[in-house]
Amino acid sequence: MTMRNLLWLLLGISGAAMAADALPTAVVTRSPAAGSYVADATVQAVRQSVVAAQVQGRVLQLAVRAGDVVKAGQVLVRLDDRELGAAEASSNAAIMEAQANLAKAELDHKRNQSLAKQNFVSPSVVEQSDTQVKALRARVEALRAGAGAATATRSHALITAPYDGVVAATHIEAGDMAMPGKPIATLFQPGALRAVAHLPESQLAAVKAGLAKQSAVELELGGQTVVSQQVTVLPSADPSTRTTEVRIDLPASAKATPGQFARARFAVGEAQRLAIPQAAVLKRGELTAVYVKGADGRFQQRQIRAGERLADGRIEVLAGLKAGEAVALDPVKAGIAAAAK
Repeated sequence: MTMRNLLWLLLGISGAAMAADALPTAVVTRSPAAGSYVADATVQAVRQSVVAAQVQGRVLQLAVRAGDVVKAGQVLVRLDDRELGAAEASSNAAIMEAQANLAKAELDHKRNQSLAKQNFVSPSVVEQSDTQVKALRARVEALRAGAGAATATRSHALITAPYDGVVAATHIEAGDMAMPGKPIATLFQPGALRAVAHLPESQLAAVKAGLAKQSAVELELGGQTVVSQQVTVLPSADPSTRTTEVRIDLPASAKATPGQFARARFAVGEAQRLAIPQAAVLKRGELTAVYVKGADGRFQQRQIRAGERLADGRIEVLAGLKAGEAVALDPVKAGIAAAAK
């Protein structure tokens, strides 16, 4: 290498070092910030029902589809009720037969009472006819109750909407066999929605303490951020998952649909967090990095894992930096200075 080239190299290194020294930096510090616990949640309708069959029968008609708006009492599914109709008719015929027998028994009883007054029959005959009348009356009442049950059972062949709402999904098709307890359709009432999260035992006490101080919960929902003041922590835990359900009522202004994903942020007290100014963070695609100033005054790129934005506008650093290190406030210029070394 000639003396001239060596001189230019030394001048370039000196210029890069001077440029690096001129760049403003910020020190990574720990700052008190409100702690939080983030939990995944699912949006639910406050009023949602799974309508199921109460009787067995083949589906003759599926009158609604997912997304349909229905009124209370509107027919959702029509089942084949011929067997149920035959049972109802049989019950009604049995009532008529019992009523005819009762009428005849009542006439016989009156005749026996008249004959007993004339001493043509004994009192035991009157007593027997009276017992028969009472038994037939009881049978008529029992048959009427059975006919009522048969009528009610037949009415279950028409499955109707329990309230005004929207059909979220149907679980059966025309021609299928409906069975008691088998879901037919899922309905929900739009307007009143909530986000449901399940908290682990390890976070429950901290979340409850945070809610006691500040009942508001922040929700990230479909690109929007909403704040709810109505939060309900259920008093019991799920024994299989060891989690407790928390219901967060959504404000009327929130735009959401049942089943949508949400992220709930619960305040859990104050914590010390590593943080840097937002200007120091360099983002290139999937890369999140900063330029850290070394002991020799040079900048070196370092990848970090960033957390949430804090109230003072700084960014939380979850990994990649430690307190006391200095980062460039202009990462682009720091990158140019680092490349010129």
